[in-house]
Amino acid sequence: MRTYAFGGFVLPLDSRSVQLLPEPEEPGMMTVIDRDAPGYDQSPPFHMPSQHKEKSWRGAALVVFIAALIFVYPTIESILFGPLIPTSEWAFEETGVRSLQSQGLDGSGVHICIVDTGIDLSHPALSEVNFGGFLDLVGPDPEGPPMEYGDDHHGTMMAGVIVSTGAFQGVAVGATLSVAAALGPTGYSVKDGAVGEAVEWCWKTQEADIISLSLGGEADPNIAIGGPTVTSVTDALESGVLVVAAAGNQGENSSDVSTPASIERVIAVGATDRYGSAWKDTSRGSPSLNGEQRIDPHMKPEISAPGENIISTHNPELGIPYASSSGTSVSTVFVAGSLALILQKHQSELIQYEEENGTNSFIDLIKNSLNNSVDSENHDSRTGYGFLDAASWEEKIASSLP
Repeated sequence: MRTYAFGGFVLPLDSRSVQLLPEPEEPGMMTVIDRDAPGYDQSPPFHMPSQHKEKSWRGAALVVFIAALIFVYPTIESILFGPLIPTSEWAFEETGVRSLQSQGLDGSGVHICIVDTGIDLSHPALSEVNFGGFLDLVGPDPEGPPMEYGDDHHGTMMAGVIVSTGAFQGVAVGATLSVAAALGPTGYSVKDGAVGEAVEWCWKTQEADIISLSLGGEADPNIAIGGPTVTSVTDALESGVLVVAAAGNQGENSSDVSTPASIERVIAVGATDRYGSAWKDTSRGSPSLNGEQRIDPHMKPEISAPGENIISTHNPELGIPYASSSGTSVSTVFVAGSLALILQKHQSELIQYEEENGTNSFIDLIKNSLNNSVDSENHDSRTGYGFLDAASWEEKIASSLP
């Protein structure tokens, strides 16, 4: 099965001052260097993007390929700690995140669990995180200390969007964050059933309110109805845990969103560019699965969020504490973090609603409110019901509660 990356990484550049250099091992791939970037020196070696090889996510006969390329400046420290540090503040503003935060919301009392390549807690922007726990399914000791296994620090980048308190403020810095490392250095599951085991740990052991999955595999209707990952995600949903997953980066010719985003009550997230249009590689959802038509509010993807050139926390040991991410991976954590702010504000009412109406009705209320919170009147197969507006989503949930 052919696999695809869920996140390419590149810092935004001024095209008038860039230089294109071929990759040493792949001349057909060009790396962009900004010669006018503060601190850029022609002589030091450029820190090249990591190479990625394919591995199978064998537990569900599914291949997971999370992170693709990171493009970074050779001397980025001069940018990071001065007035010229790049940010993606527009993404937090335009999604309504800052509006909710202005109400005093920071995700406190809400537990988010990420399944990824791990996390680097030595990053200064993650020093204040309310850390809930770590499961290591990559290294030899499942109960070992938090580790980042990704060559491109994919897990650390996703965590930063949610809980960073450094160069930028994350979406839900007060939330409790647990992390399961189930993906290895190149972003693939390293053993049978690792992702499914990680998801089960998130909801059973950690009792997470939200599971964020910036991962997935090539769309396949047979995989979408079986396998350990699908089983674990379904069990989490039936227990009332909200699951947010990346739609995938297979472009407009994809047959459907990735799995597990394809599961009915999972919130599948597509990516948009700076101008709110579908990001070039965001996957297209199918109107049906296994011959059955999807219906509102479960059309795929359900929502889209910023997914191009988003600055986040990176590997501090390389002297490159921040990098830029593009893909549905980063879009996913915007939605997961926004959901944490909403749960903080309405948690008691939503718990009561679930007790009185059942788990499926609870999740459907969340998703119907998401559907009704956007401006678009029609579902789009790449951008979903519309662009994330967290403030409007909260208002729709509030108006739907008794």
